[in-house]
Amino acid sequence: MIRVKTFTSTMKIFHTKQELDELDRAVNDFLAAEGIRTVVSVSDAVTTGSKGESIGIIRVLTYEDPGVSREEYYERFDRKIREWGMEIEDLGRKADRLGASARSRYQEQVGELKTLQEKAKSRLSQMRKASGEAWGELHSGAETALEELAKGVKSAATKLRK
Repeated sequence: MIRVKTFTSTMKIFHTKQELDELDRAVNDFLAAEGIRTVVSVSDAVTTGSKGESIGIIRVLTYEDPGVSREEYYERFDRKIREWGMEIEDLGRKADRLGASARSRYQEQVGELKTLQEKAKSRLSQMRKASGEAWGELHSGAETALEELAKGVKSAATKLRK
């Protein structure tokens, strides 16, 4: 995944070389600490004061995040769906022990949660088949589906405890 990070430094007259060296050091420290091997681009922009004098510099670093491969991402995403699925089943069992009106209400909510779980599974399946730009677009939709599932399960669990 491509990421962007910005670094800034003020610029004072007669100290520019030192400030640029410090900026370089900050960028290199970041690259080393994060284990980044692929830098896509680096660009600098100078900020100016009211009289047009240089007062600062902004360095924009675009890099490839080495964090997680797609396969690791899929495995983690699938594991989360299964974990939430177990929680949904547990909520269903708890709902079965309630009185008739409450049981009906919670069983309906469990049904809605199962629908959200299926939606998240579907998004994951679509992502596995996608490539390039489509993968990026599906990625955000899948994350949203998983967040909706998590919120729904947490909300249902909280209501059931009351």
